[in-house]
Amino acid sequence: MDILDALGPLQRIGQLCNLWQWRLDTATRQLQRSRWLEAYGCVVLLLSTGYLLYGLFDESRTADGESNETTNIGHTVDSIQLVGIRVAHATALLEALLQRQAQGRFFAQLREIDREFANVLHLDLENGQFRSQMNRRALWMLSGYLVSQIFILFTKMLAPDSHFMIYWLCYLLPLLVCGVRYFQIYTAVQIVHHRLEMLLRLLESLQLNEAEQPQPFVCKSIKEELEMETLAAACMQRLLAARKLYQRLWLLVALLNRCYGLSMLVNLGNDFLAITSNCYWIFLNFRRFAASPYDFLQIVGSTLWSAPHLGNVLFLALICERAAYFVSSRRNLWHLCVHWHLTRTVFRLQTTRLALSLHHIRVDLQNDSHNALITQFSLQLLHQRLHFSAAGFFDVDCTLLYTIVGATTTYLIILIQFHMSEGSLSSGTAGG
Repeated sequence: MDILDALGPLQRIGQLCNLWQWRLDTATRQLQRSRWLEAYGCVVLLLSTGYLLYGLFDESRTADGESNETTNIGHTVDSIQLVGIRVAHATALLEALLQRQAQGRFFAQLREIDREFANVLHLDLENGQFRSQMNRRALWMLSGYLVSQIFILFTKMLAPDSHFMIYWLCYLLPLLVCGVRYFQIYTAVQIVHHRLEMLLRLLESLQLNEAEQPQPFVCKSIKEELEMETLAAACMQRLLAARKLYQRLWLLVALLNRCYGLSMLVNLGNDFLAITSNCYWIFLNFRRFAASPYDFLQIVGSTLWSAPHLGNVLFLALICERAAYFVSSRRNLWHLCVHWHLTRTVFRLQTTRLALSLHHIRVDLQNDSHNALITQFSLQLLHQRLHFSAAGFFDVDCTLLYTIVGATTTYLIILIQFHMSEGSLSSGTAGG
């Protein structure tokens, strides 16, 4: 199955959400530009931007409040959270329009890479199985969104606040569109990860039996020597093809960062705002906690409100880290390419999976072409490290989780201090 056929359901949802402006020609099986989808995306982008500006300057906008018990800081936090999701929504629409040509090139290059896997290396990429896995991930993600939003709606309907329904409806649509954008990013990273796995299998298939010791005193026939030479030449050709494929995958990752980098940056920033604001609401609910079922449901509702945002950050960081782990070496890979046949055990734990597979290939140490190819491939892995970047501001990996946790803790303490000072000021004014 072709990769575009495997991604058919996601592309149709992307067209509906204005995140995909291409259509697949049923006759030529090629992507074609759609003027209607581009016009539709421009109209929705203008409406979204206009509504965002209206919300910024409209003094009568509503937020999730709880009448007299809610502080002004709480209203401000909710307003910032609503503006954040709208900005993330508008940014995703804008990036999808501006980077539509880059998205087309991404899938064009991806199909060329798949043809090389199939025709040159005779490897089946199993795109049908990838589509089934993608559909299961989509169902799990949609189920998480639905459960959290239904429970939130149920808990807030118990409150006397009449404005929450409007706030929730204004928040829900941008949230779902940003969720689709996140899933597009997940799928693109998973596609690269799957090709790296196939490349790893190829390198592992080039391994010779290390347990078999050379027998210098055993005479071999000319036919056996020719067969061994032919097999070695075929292995080196496949290794050369693997090196070229890695070069193309590295360029593909650079194109992926261009297509989705701005969305990753703004969506991660919005997730940080949502997580921080909901932690602040959990703090407020604990301060007013009276051991009643209503108070308990409010705390659980605030927790579930932040769950989709936390899940997006966690899953994106993990899959990007997992894909980059195939190649990027955090330590000195130069020693590997210089002393690869002398120090196999010393650096085994310092390199990643592709480098280890390359390092384990047994070649003729007296053959200059073998040594040159291994050295060049090692240098390529050293200098062409895969990384997934949020518009060049930072790399998306597991270190991002520590950064968000630290920043959330810092700003939550600041909000709590403002809340305490606001309470003291209100008490002093009432006493005066």
